[in-house]
Amino acid sequence: MAEPRWKTAAGARLVSVYGDCLRARDHLGAALRDLESEELLDTRDAAGRYVVLDSAATNVGQASSFLSAAMGDMEAAELIALRGCGPAPTDPVASVARVRDADHGVWLALRRLQDAREYARQALVMTEVAFGHMWAAQFIGARLPPAADPDAVMEDQVRAAMDQIRTVLD
Repeated sequence: MAEPRWKTAAGARLVSVYGDCLRARDHLGAALRDLESEELLDTRDAAGRYVVLDSAATNVGQASSFLSAAMGDMEAAELIALRGCGPAPTDPVASVARVRDADHGVWLALRRLQDAREYARQALVMTEVAFGHMWAAQFIGARLPPAADPDAVMEDQVRAAMDQIRTVLD
């Protein structure tokens, strides 16, 4: 017997979620490697921007985009399933809780999907906080005169960004 169309559609969204989460993790790993680099605050371009720090920020921005896309696809998969579990696509089940009696396996999958979406939301918040710390480090490096020793303050911001990223990756 063939899978219902809604399960195929929801499954396609979940495959996309998986790929987006892997790409987000890869970008966060690359950002962490950049932030751990010995050249982090030593390499500047002609405009005075910290090249390695900029690379880390770009990777965190990409990770944020992938996490956001994954969360959108998780929501779409849930909505597709709720429509599929209803008596007709135009009459979806009102909530995940109401699926429990009709199809325990689908209900369990949807509950796990909701938990995953919440985890992704928390990871996105931490990723955005890390991005803010990196932006602050760039700003401090660009605005403080060398006599003010901006490196120490920048290093604090970089450490805070690394802590956020490590928490997401753990």
